Amino acid sequence: MRNSHALLVAAAVVAVASGPSPALAGGQTLASGTQVSYYEVTRAKSPVVIDGSLDEYAWQTAEQINGFARILNYYDRVQKPTRAKMLWDDENLYIGFACEDPDMWALYQKEDDALWEEEVVEAFIDPDGDGKDYLELEISPTNTVVDLRIFSVVDEFRSSKDWDIKGLKSKVRAVGTVNDSAATDLGWTVEIAIPWSAMVDSIGGANKPVVGDQWRLNLYRIDRGAGRAAKSSLDALSAQARPLQDQQRELLASQQVKNRDALKGKARQRYDQLEAQLEPLKAQLEPLSKNYEEQTEYTAWSETFQRGFHDPSRFGVIRFVP
Repeated sequence: MRNSHALLVAAAVVAVASGPSPALAGGQTLASGTQVSYYEVTRAKSPVVIDGSLDEYAWQTAEQINGFARILNYYDRVQKPTRAKMLWDDENLYIGFACEDPDMWALYQKEDDALWEEEVVEAFIDPDGDGKDYLELEISPTNTVVDLRIFSVVDEFRSSKDWDIKGLKSKVRAVGTVNDSAATDLGWTVEIAIPWSAMVDSIGGANKPVVGDQWRLNLYRIDRGAGRAAKSSLDALSAQARPLQDQQRELLASQQVKNRDALKGKARQRYDQLEAQLEPLKAQLEPLSKNYEEQTEYTAWSETFQRGFHDPSRFGVIRFVP
C-alpha cells in the first residue's frame, strides 16, 4: 500500500473473561483462561471525513492493528496482509481497513447480497459481550454493504437481513482497478462510521460509550485469490444445477421421504433421470469449488481457532480511552 494509506503500530493480545473486566497494567485484562486480542480505541483528535482515505491526522494518532492471522486450519504465512485502526467520538465508532490485494474484484452489487462468498472486510460488534444481539457488517471493494443483526449462534443461528445500520457511512478507495484481472492492483482502503444511535435500540448494551467502557468486537477479511472469472463460472454452473436439484427436493417432499432410496416406482426413476443430468455439472463444479476454496484466505484480528467467524467467545476486547 502507498505510504499515505499505511497504518502504523501493532495490537496486543490479552486474556479476557466471559464479560470484560477493568484493564490491568501491562495491557492485559482479567481472564478466565482464554486469550483474545485487545485494542484501546482513542477519541478522534480531529474530524473524520468518510472518504476512503486513512491519511487524516485523526487516523495517524490511532494505534494500528497488524496482526490479522489466518484461520480455517490454514495457519501458514498470510499472503494478503490487512491493517486496521479504530477511533471514536460522540457520534460514531470509526473503523479503517487497509487491504493488500493484487486483484480486487466483486460481482455482487446490491445491499445484503451474499458478499461473504466473495472479497470483503467484516466487523462483528457485541457491546455487552453476551454472545447475542450483535451486529455484522461486511463491505466489498465496490463499497457494497451487508448489515445484519445476529440474534443467537448457540443451539440455533438466527439473524435478520431486514435490520439496517441507520446512518451508516462507508467509503472505499481502490489503488488500482476493481474487476480488471489483467492489471495488477495494490489494494483498497475502507473507512467506516457506525453511529451509536443505530445500535442503541436493538443491539444489547449498545449505549454510547464513555471512557473506560469495554466492548467485544472482531474484525475479519476474506480474500478470494481464484478471482472473478472463477466465481462467475461457479455461479453459472450452480444456476444450471439449481432447477434440477429443486425438482429432486420436490420429488422427495411429494413422497414424504428424506432420500432417494426411499422413493419407489416412477418417482425413483424420475429422480435418477435428474441425477444423470446433474452428474456432468457436478463433475465440473467439484474441482472449481475446491480450487476456489484453496485460493481463499480467511483472516481475523482475534483468532477464532475454528472453521468460521461466528464465535462471540473469540471476539476481541476494545476499550474506549481519551
